[in-house]
Amino acid sequence: MQYREFLVEDIPSVAELYVASFNAPPWNDRWTAATAGKRLEQMLRRESAYGLLAYDEAGLCGLVVGDEEQFYDEVQFQIREFCVDNSRRGQGLGTMIYQELERRLKARGIGSIVLYTLHHPSAAGFYQRLGFAVQEKIAFMSKKL
Repeated sequence: MQYREFLVEDIPSVAELYVASFNAPPWNDRWTAATAGKRLEQMLRRESAYGLLAYDEAGLCGLVVGDEEQFYDEVQFQIREFCVDNSRRGQGLGTMIYQELERRLKARGIGSIVLYTLHHPSAAGFYQRLGFAVQEKIAFMSKKL
C-alpha cells in the first residue's frame, strides 16, 4: 500500500470514489461529483486539514480526511470522511489506511482521534474494532430547517 497526502488538486480524481462509497449501503446518500467535490474542498481548505489517499496495484482504494482542533490539554484530530472502494470492503484496506493515519498523527503530536459515524453495525462496528469507544456523555443532535 502506498500513501500520499490528500491535496485540493486531487479532488477531481477522488470524487468518484467518494460518491460511490457514500451512495451505497449503509449510508445510501445522494452525492453527485459536484456536491462531493465541494464538500471535500471545504474540508481540505480548513486551516488544520489533513488527509491521506491510499493506493495499491489496482489504483486509488481509499481516502481519509479530517482536521486538527486544539483543546486545553491536547490537539484532537476529527476524522470527517473515510471511505474505501466498495468492491473491496471487508479485505482489511480500511484498517491499513487507519493504522497509517494513526501513525502519522502520532508523529504530528496529535493526542486523540474523534469521529461521528452512522449507528449501523458495519460503520460503528468498524471503528469499535479499531479501538474507538462510544461516548456516553455526548449526543449528536440535529434539526431540519
